[in-house]
Amino acid sequence: MRPSVTAATTAALLLVAHAMLTGCDRGSVEHAPTATGPTAPAEPVPAPAASPARSPGNGDVPPPEGVLRAYVWECDGGLTLRMKNLYRENAITLEMHEGPRKLPLVVSASGARYSDGSLTFWSKGSTATFERAGSAPVQCREARAQSLLADARERGVHYRGIGNEPGWTVEVGPGTRLEFVTNYGQETHTFGTMTTGGGDEIEAQVFIAEQGAQRLEVKVVKEACADDMSGEAFTHRMQVEFGGRSYRGCATALD
Repeated sequence: MRPSVTAATTAALLLVAHAMLTGCDRGSVEHAPTATGPTAPAEPVPAPAASPARSPGNGDVPPPEGVLRAYVWECDGGLTLRMKNLYRENAITLEMHEGPRKLPLVVSASGARYSDGSLTFWSKGSTATFERAGSAPVQCREARAQSLLADARERGVHYRGIGNEPGWTVEVGPGTRLEFVTNYGQETHTFGTMTTGGGDEIEAQVFIAEQGAQRLEVKVVKEACADDMSGEAFTHRMQVEFGGRSYRGCATALD
């Protein structure tokens, strides 16, 4: 009987071992990742398309409305300061006898104050103070008519004309732009394209622009001219035809 007990015992041990091994294998299978199971790596999600990069400014972005690109200041003692507004850089340049000087904007309680440590320019409205280190400050006043010409030159205008009754201005350029502002600045007519030609007078140029029913013709003649109200002298005279009316005034060549 002893061999039968031994054989039964051996058989029982083999069955227990088999059950344990099967359990281990089953656990391994349940936790192993599969290619289609929830733990499989997800497909990469494409990144959002990048927005097109904005090209840097070309330096020709206009300043805020009411701010000129250039100013002219008449100061005590006969000093004239020509200032260029570098508004994007929070700075200005002043034309000095030694060359242009760049002055950055500095902290100020009021007005706009610019200084490079040696020169200081402090403006408030149409008045300003200019100071050179070691010298007494001088008071300045904006020369508005000259500032408007300096600003137009910076913008690439070829001719700028003015007239009276009612007050009007004409700008020829930049490019093919032609603009007529009349009624003391209350009425503006801007044309993006114009044609040019010679006039019937010596050293005359004619600029014509049409848009719908509107037609603007501007004739500029190189001839001495004096403003009929201020008496200011100009190098050119200008005649404007618009809306069935004729306007006569003076002009300045800016290039």
